[in-house]
Amino acid sequence: MTASIGIWAQGDPGGELVLYRWEADQRTGFVTLEVSSQKVRPADPSGRPLGDLVFDPAEGEPTGSAEGVDVRLFNQVVVALMRAYRRAGAAPATAHAYYY
Repeated sequence: MTASIGIWAQGDPGGELVLYRWEADQRTGFVTLEVSSQKVRPADPSGRPLGDLVFDPAEGEPTGSAEGVDVRLFNQVVVALMRAYRRAGAAPATAHAYYY
Protein backbone atom coordinates (compact mmCIF):
# COMPACT_ATOMS: atom_id res chain seq x y z
CA MET A 1 0.00 0.00 0.00
CA THR A 2 1.17 3.50 -0.71
CA ALA A 3 2.41 5.33 2.41
CA SER A 4 1.32 8.80 1.30
CA ILE A 5 -0.28 10.57 -1.63
CA GLY A 6 0.03 14.24 -2.54
CA ILE A 7 -2.44 15.79 -4.96
CA TRP A 8 -2.29 19.32 -6.40
CA ALA A 9 -4.64 21.18 -8.75
CA GLN A 10 -2.92 22.21 -11.96
CA GLY A 11 -4.62 25.57 -12.44
CA ASP A 12 -7.83 27.03 -11.08
CA PRO A 13 -9.87 24.54 -9.03
CA GLY A 14 -12.92 26.75 -9.58
CA GLY A 15 -13.66 25.42 -13.07
CA GLU A 16 -16.01 22.66 -14.18
CA LEU A 17 -13.16 20.26 -15.01
CA VAL A 18 -10.10 20.30 -12.74
CA LEU A 19 -6.81 18.61 -13.62
CA TYR A 20 -4.82 17.26 -10.66
CA ARG A 21 -1.24 15.98 -10.49
CA TRP A 22 -0.56 13.30 -7.89
CA GLU A 23 2.60 11.81 -6.40
CA ALA A 24 2.90 8.59 -4.45
CA ASP A 25 6.02 6.54 -3.68
CA GLN A 26 8.09 8.07 -6.48
CA ARG A 27 5.24 7.59 -8.97
CA THR A 28 3.29 10.41 -10.54
CA GLY A 29 0.18 10.78 -12.62
CA PHE A 30 -2.82 12.93 -13.37
CA VAL A 31 -6.57 12.71 -12.86
CA THR A 32 -9.44 14.97 -13.81
CA LEU A 33 -12.39 15.79 -11.59
CA GLU A 34 -15.70 16.74 -13.22
CA VAL A 35 -16.98 19.02 -10.49
CA SER A 36 -20.74 18.77 -11.14
CA SER A 37 -20.82 14.95 -11.33
CA GLN A 38 -17.75 14.32 -9.10
CA LYS A 39 -16.50 11.77 -11.64
CA VAL A 40 -12.74 11.16 -11.56
CA ARG A 41 -10.75 9.85 -14.51
CA PRO A 42 -7.04 9.10 -15.01
CA ALA A 43 -5.58 11.57 -17.49
CA ASP A 44 -2.44 12.61 -19.32
CA PRO A 45 -0.67 15.88 -18.40
CA SER A 46 -2.93 17.83 -20.77
CA GLY A 47 -6.11 16.50 -19.12
CA ARG A 48 -7.06 14.04 -21.86
CA PRO A 49 -8.66 10.89 -20.35
CA LEU A 50 -6.71 7.62 -20.43
CA GLY A 51 -8.93 4.77 -21.59
CA ASP A 52 -12.47 4.60 -20.28
CA LEU A 53 -11.64 4.11 -16.59
CA VAL A 54 -13.84 6.32 -14.43
CA PHE A 55 -14.84 6.57 -10.79
CA ASP A 56 -18.49 7.60 -10.63
CA PRO A 57 -19.74 8.20 -7.06
CA ALA A 58 -23.19 7.00 -8.14
CA GLU A 59 -21.61 3.59 -8.87
CA GLY A 60 -19.33 3.65 -5.80
CA GLU A 61 -16.44 1.98 -7.59
CA PRO A 62 -14.37 2.43 -10.73
CA THR A 63 -15.55 1.01 -14.03
CA GLY A 64 -13.75 0.59 -17.32
CA SER A 65 -10.04 0.25 -17.90
CA ALA A 66 -6.99 2.27 -18.88
CA GLU A 67 -3.78 0.70 -20.09
CA GLY A 68 -0.89 1.28 -17.72
CA VAL A 69 -3.04 2.61 -14.87
CA ASP A 70 -2.69 0.93 -11.47
CA VAL A 71 -6.35 0.67 -10.44
CA ARG A 72 -5.51 0.22 -6.75
CA LEU A 73 -3.44 3.40 -6.75
CA PHE A 74 -6.13 5.17 -8.79
CA ASN A 75 -8.64 4.22 -6.07
CA GLN A 76 -6.37 5.66 -3.37
CA VAL A 77 -6.05 8.92 -5.31
CA VAL A 78 -9.84 9.07 -5.74
CA VAL A 79 -10.44 8.50 -2.02
CA ALA A 80 -7.97 11.22 -1.01
CA LEU A 81 -9.43 13.67 -3.53
CA MET A 82 -13.05 12.97 -2.57
CA ARG A 83 -12.33 13.32 1.15
CA ALA A 84 -10.80 16.74 0.51
CA TYR A 85 -13.75 17.63 -1.73
CA ARG A 86 -16.25 16.77 1.01
CA ARG A 87 -14.31 18.76 3.63
CA ALA A 88 -14.06 21.83 1.40
CA GLY A 89 -17.50 21.54 -0.20
CA ALA A 90 -15.83 22.28 -3.55
CA ALA A 91 -12.94 21.13 -5.70
CA PRO A 92 -9.88 21.41 -3.42
CA ALA A 93 -6.59 23.06 -4.36
CA THR A 94 -4.74 20.17 -2.68
CA ALA A 95 -5.47 16.79 -1.17
CA HIS A 96 -3.14 14.56 0.80
CA ALA A 97 -3.53 11.15 2.38
CA TYR A 98 -1.23 9.24 4.73
CA TYR A 99 -1.43 5.49 5.34
CA TYR A 100 0.45 3.85 8.22
